[in-house]
Parts: sequence; C-alpha cells; structure tokens
Amino acid sequence: MAEADSIDTEENKIVGFTKPKKFLFFKMKSKPIYSASDKTTIQKELAKQSKGFVGEKKYTPLQLFILQTIERHKDLEVSLREQNIKSSPYDFVKRMLTISAILAIVITLLLILATTALGVTPLLPVLVGFAVFFGAFNNLINYPVAKSKNMGKEIERNIMFAIRDIIIGMRSGMPLFNAITAVSTGYGAASREFAKVVELVQLGMSIEQAIDDISAKSESKTFKRIMLQASVSIKSGADIVGAFQSTVDEISQERIIELRRYGQTLNALAMFYMLFGVIFPSMGIAVAAILTTFINIFTIDANTLTFGLIGIFFLQIIFLNVMRSSRPVFAV
Repeated sequence: MAEADSIDTEENKIVGFTKPKKFLFFKMKSKPIYSASDKTTIQKELAKQSKGFVGEKKYTPLQLFILQTIERHKDLEVSLREQNIKSSPYDFVKRMLTISAILAIVITLLLILATTALGVTPLLPVLVGFAVFFGAFNNLINYPVAKSKNMGKEIERNIMFAIRDIIIGMRSGMPLFNAITAVSTGYGAASREFAKVVELVQLGMSIEQAIDDISAKSESKTFKRIMLQASVSIKSGADIVGAFQSTVDEISQERIIELRRYGQTLNALAMFYMLFGVIFPSMGIAVAAILTTFINIFTIDANTLTFGLIGIFFLQIIFLNVMRSSRPVFAV
C-alpha cells in the first residue's frame, strides 16, 4: 500500500512548486505544480463538459458549444492555416457565431415588421430567423474547408498543361528544378503549387523533400499523384520524364472516361429537366385550366399563375446547380 502511494502517475507527477506569497499579515505557502496529461485542453474540457467544470474553472454553455463545434470540425485548424487566416479555431468559431446571430436578428426584425403590417403572426419570422442562424453558421464554419476544396479544383484545371510543359522542358535538356521554375507562373493555381516547391528549394531544402512536403499539403489529387512519381523517381534514380509521361497518359485516360460518364449523366438530367421543367408545368397548367371549367375544385387566377411561375423559376435554378456541380472542372 505504501509503495502504491509513493508511485506518482504521469498525470500527478510533481514538476515544481509555486513561489510563496504574502497577503496582508498572512503568509501563503507554496503549492506543488503537477505535469499536464497528454490530452489536449479541448479534450479535457469535452471529457468533463457534463459537469461544466474543467479543473477549478466553470465554463459557460456558450464556451462549451464552441469547444464542441471545434471538436466536430477537426480539419478547421489546418484549413485556417492553409487559407492564411491568422486566428485560432476558438476565436474563429466565436466570431462566426456572432456574425450569424447578428444576421439572424436583423432578418427576423425585418420580417416581423413586414408581417405585422400584413397581419401575420410573428411566429413565422422567428422560425425563419432560427433557420437563417443555423444555415449561416454552418456555411461560415465550413467556409475555410470549402475554400480549400475549391482551390484543389482550381489546381485541377491547369495541372495537366503545366506537367506537359515540364515534360517538354526536360526533354530539351532542362533540369527538373529549372522546369518547375518555368511553370511556377502562367498556370494559375497550379503555378502557385510549383512556386511553393521552388521557394523551399531556394531556402536550402532538397528538391525531393520539397516535393514531398508540398504534395502532402496540396488539395489536388492529380498534383499529389504526379509529384509522388517525381519524388520516387528522384530517390530511385529512375527516368523522371518517363514517369511523368506514363502518369500523364493514365490520368488523361481516366479523365476521358469521366467525361464520357458525365455525358451520360447529362443526358439523364436533360430528360428530367424537359419533363419537370417544361412539359409538366405547361401541360399541368393547361389541363388544370380545362378541368376547372367542368369541376369547381379550385380557381386558377393571377395569384395561382404567379406561384406556379415562382415554383418553375426555383426548379430551373435547382437543375442548373445540379448540372454545374456535376460538371468536371479539369482539362484533359
């Protein structure tokens, strides 16, 4: 029993003592300082959030909500660093929460003023305000991650042209570093990735290590795949141009297959668009107008046609967004 008491755990190990202090006529003794555990601060806080206490400090529900949001969005800190947002995840979430609350309050007040003049109950504006708050907060929190993904799509647009330029330069006798330097401008987001490699090499890092570091952080799968082949070829002493060319040929074939698949998907989307966006609305209104002359179920007036037109408009937007989101963003 004595041996068990004498053994300090990793979390309760004493690493030092505080300085003794004096308060009026009282002398406060020094206290032991214990080493921190291996868990992060957020994990500690989340582990004890049911009680609302972390050590001696009590956290408010707002702070616990922010910490839970950070825990759910594990890629938030990396995305903030990639987007050069100089803010901690806690401060970023708190700021986005404030912006969402202000936006929801403003929209709710405007809707209450509008509905009060029309004699509508204010419950609907409050529900819309809650929906606006959660929708805006979710979009703002996911903005850095979404921007990183969009950056990956921008790299995919021109990466094949840049790689073919590197292949041409190396076949003409240009070293790999000079070929990468040549494509570090002129190819948009793809050139920025190559410029990062050039910058690291100029700072003294080896070219294969620079390629590994940048490709690991890149959001473009094609850039990672091609640069991985370059790094392996450099380390093994193989033909870099041949590795580049074989990888480019494989990616080109894959993209051609994906374009054909997109063409088939587009044919199905066009058929559904003609049915639900053109044929059904026009024929539906015509048939409803004819039936209402024989059966007095409802009356087609200007308001009915207006709501029908608004519904068709939103349906057109939905179809256009579906087509745009499914469209490939790369070049073969």
